[in-house]
Amino acid sequence: MRIIAFLTVTASVTRILQHLGEPTRPPPLSPARGPPEWEESFAQSLPFDPQATEPAPAFEFDQTVVW
Repeated sequence: MRIIAFLTVTASVTRILQHLGEPTRPPPLSPARGPPEWEESFAQSLPFDPQATEPAPAFEFDQTVVW
């Protein structure tokens, strides 16, 4: 694909777009989206406590090695 013309005159561009049935005005800008709600997703989990012990498993786990 090659560029054969670069139109800079607004009136010419408007006339060409009208002839083709295309809109001559750009679409309206949407408002910016807010930041993600990270606090809400972290609020659902319990805070980490490095001093807390792990709960005992519901089953007995044997770690002996049998050859």
